[in-house]
Amino acid sequence: MQREQGTAVPVQVENRLFQQTYDLIVVGLGTAGAIAALTAASKGLRVLGLERLHAMGGAGTIGAVVGYYYGSKGGLFEEIDKQVQQLDSVGFTKAGGVNAELKKYVLEQRCLEAGVSVRYECAVIGAYLEGSTVQGVRWVGPSGVEEAGCRMLIDASGDAEVCAMIGAAMLLPGRLVDGKMQPYSHPIVSVQNDVVRAFYTDSGYVDQTQDNELTQAIMQSACMPTHLPEQFDESRKFLKLAPQLGIREGRFIRAEEQVTFADVLNDRLSPQPLLYAYSNMDNHNKDIAFESVQQQDWAVAASLWGITISVPIPLGALIPQGFDNVLVAGRALGVDHDLASCVRMKRDMQKCGEAAALAAYVAISEKQSLRSIDYEQLRPLLLENGCLNPSNHFGMKDSMSTQDDQNTIVSWMTDHETIKEGLASIRPGIAIWSSRREGAAINASLREWVTQQEDENLRRHSAFALALQGDAAAIPVLREIMRERDTFVPRTSRKYNQVRGYASIYLLGLLGDMEIVPELLEIIHSREQFVNLSTDVEFINHDDEYFFQYFSFSLMALFRIAERNRGVRAAIIKTIGPLVSEPDFSIMVTMKPTKDLDFDMAGTIRRIVNERFAQWQAEESAVH
Repeated sequence: MQREQGTAVPVQVENRLFQQTYDLIVVGLGTAGAIAALTAASKGLRVLGLERLHAMGGAGTIGAVVGYYYGSKGGLFEEIDKQVQQLDSVGFTKAGGVNAELKKYVLEQRCLEAGVSVRYECAVIGAYLEGSTVQGVRWVGPSGVEEAGCRMLIDASGDAEVCAMIGAAMLLPGRLVDGKMQPYSHPIVSVQNDVVRAFYTDSGYVDQTQDNELTQAIMQSACMPTHLPEQFDESRKFLKLAPQLGIREGRFIRAEEQVTFADVLNDRLSPQPLLYAYSNMDNHNKDIAFESVQQQDWAVAASLWGITISVPIPLGALIPQGFDNVLVAGRALGVDHDLASCVRMKRDMQKCGEAAALAAYVAISEKQSLRSIDYEQLRPLLLENGCLNPSNHFGMKDSMSTQDDQNTIVSWMTDHETIKEGLASIRPGIAIWSSRREGAAINASLREWVTQQEDENLRRHSAFALALQGDAAAIPVLREIMRERDTFVPRTSRKYNQVRGYASIYLLGLLGDMEIVPELLEIIHSREQFVNLSTDVEFINHDDEYFFQYFSFSLMALFRIAERNRGVRAAIIKTIGPLVSEPDFSIMVTMKPTKDLDFDMAGTIRRIVNERFAQWQAEESAVH
């Protein structure tokens, strides 16, 4: 297979003999790939590392994302970071976080000492396949077109570029409703009081597999006011913009063992992990109304955004389905869009590279295919450096708890009186989700609590719990919350809790409540009536953003109701179509973590509306 104009094209080659053959070729020496190459070479494998940029380390070095946000501890990367910190204290320029320039140096030094053959500014343009086995790769770089053979290949390109080239199956990118992926960032590096510091904010959305779109994102984000203020001064001197964007999401392979958010929610966890990924569901999208039902159940109905989760990642999640000697290391591993926001942190992606290299080492040493590796042979190697650490399997943790670390572990409630107390509190999320897990066993109690009048929180949160069970007994109270435009913000999560008023609209849509259709259509045309009274200022920062939440949740509720009741479709089209088609239609939301950097959601809304209307039209045409 070779790449021509961005497309993989099969080319027949007879009896290819390579002048050079390696045990392992690592494509991409970024966050995962650099650790993979170093780990494999340290085990005595002959390793070639190919990198399209000019240094190792990816997001944590070239990308200037120098801090850590969650991820579980342990593994070779900690040894490297410690070495960086030691150098940082003996005369080098001080830096906040892990010194990016020194980490480049340490990675290169250690790879050279281990015997890794490194090729910078090289892009893979082809792969040699025999059945489901990769025999070698072809790349272009400063020396022109070159090639080499391999026994194993690790695709650490970030977007599974080699896997896409060899025809490995991929999940559809992004979320289901419109394919939109997580926002990207573009860090700026400055000198503040003689210390090098990096700052980044979300800069927009990009499909980095499209060259024109990626180029525009690089240029536009570089010119943002957060990066280029009117002037710098002595307290903050501009140094550079990171030459690599902070891409949070791209392709995901269809793996031998896919790990999904649904697996986590339903306790379907692998008993044979390579590592434990660890984070909250760190979705950076402000338009969560357009995310999956299960993600909205979790983060909107229960406001559980801040609950952290440890996720066992098995070897099968790194193996593209049907291939014998290929591994993926990094954020393109076999997860889904929902879970990716948890399984993408730098600590975990570095460990993913280490685990992939150890798996390749075992397969080569034992002359096995990756799919036939004996886990008990691999496990001791994973334990050795702490890449796999059973104590990292925290389950779920409550980040709002002020108790000692052990007591922050989430235990789902099973006692109905305890659930009742939780529903009556200002932190109802754990109780709401516990009710969901209890299922029909608690519904009689929920129906009783939803009708009592003494405790408003208990009544309203019981309605949320009933709605997650699909019980229409919740509808009267949910309508009351919607009509009141209830401004209550729960305190379940450390931030990004969702306002009860529009969360009720989400749940009414799930229940298919026909009665509210006129009211939802009215909301969509009532921008001027929405004044931001939210106290969760990190999530909603101005009136337009507040209205956007009501608009987007009302829109999706209407679509869900219309799926059950086709008779309302004409009214929806008549009301919404002309509004979103107006040239000056615009709704602004802020980008995290700033409060004044606006992004227009009009394009996203138009795309979702137009595609849904086209779908309805096609369905009507098929009927007639």
